Amino acid sequence: TRKIDKYGVKTIKKLTQKWTTKKLSSSQWDLYWKNCPKANLLQSWQYGEGKAISEGWKPYRLLLLDHDEMPVAIVQILTKKIPFIGGIARINRGPILLKKESSERELGLLFGALNTLIREARRNRWWFLFVAPEINSSENTNNGLKALGFHRAKTQPWSSGLISLSTDEDALLMSLAGKWRNSMRKGIKLGVKVKKVDCSGTSLDTLMRSYAELQNIKGFDGISDGLLKALFQQKGILWDFSLFFAYTEDQQSEPPIGVLVSIRTGDTSTYLIGTSNDVGRPLQANAVLLWEAIVEAKRAGCSWYDIGGLNESTPKGIASFKKGLNAVPYSLTGEWFKFISPVYVNKLNFK
Repeated sequence: TRKIDKYGVKTIKKLTQKWTTKKLSSSQWDLYWKNCPKANLLQSWQYGEGKAISEGWKPYRLLLLDHDEMPVAIVQILTKKIPFIGGIARINRGPILLKKESSERELGLLFGALNTLIREARRNRWWFLFVAPEINSSENTNNGLKALGFHRAKTQPWSSGLISLSTDEDALLMSLAGKWRNSMRKGIKLGVKVKKVDCSGTSLDTLMRSYAELQNIKGFDGISDGLLKALFQQKGILWDFSLFFAYTEDQQSEPPIGVLVSIRTGDTSTYLIGTSNDVGRPLQANAVLLWEAIVEAKRAGCSWYDIGGLNESTPKGIASFKKGLNAVPYSLTGEWFKFISPVYVNKLNFK
């Protein structure tokens, strides 16, 4: 009874035509955000602030309410006015449903939320709406998005993996692949030491140099310098930009032999950057750093650790390293776009 070809998009529109939206302040957002299961980095308040500072996007944070004025989801929309085009809006890895539902009901609520956001886009004159929903790829998902008038963009869908942090540290360690676990233990035996450092100007400079070297070696663009700096500066009770440096046992000063960034957003911590130099690589500094970041996330109260992306285009060495974590894989439906007609005609009112 939940198949798109059976109940159709008209039913979704009819059932959600009285759904509404409400703008949220930072404190209001935090109240809902802390209850979001598997919160992701791109929908976090701080990520929106980082995009505003570094790239000029204007964030809108909304609560979506059903016909009984019960909260259904929250969403962060990034908007920008483009000359000759008008307003555009992007929703990346949202909306976020506030309750864990069955996969069938979750899909129906997502389509209802998106239909409500189409109306919101029209009211705000956002003529182009881009969405990359926080929902796994499936035939029903794709059919529903098409029925709502969306077209698939030619971008690779996001894929990654999640590690549950619900077990104790010993069980968590044993869940990793034996080869990965042995590499990490080897690094510790060889004297690799990891410490979490304060986010200061000096540590930022070290991070930026290490990340630039990684980009040069691997030949990728990654996160822009401006966005990385903006995220580095963010604060919040449900946010933690964790910066880890690795050193040799007898090292007395900079530079570190490895650097890692892990960002906590709500109940989930995400692996953002990991790199090591010519000294750190044979000492398995990357493995020691990542294990310390995972343990730190667990101790901070996180339920999940996201390995930060893994798909067919991931470089072979990085893919092999991440696969050793034995994370549960997931793959989202990807990015879709829709042109919002300036004139709204509600065909459901016609007999």
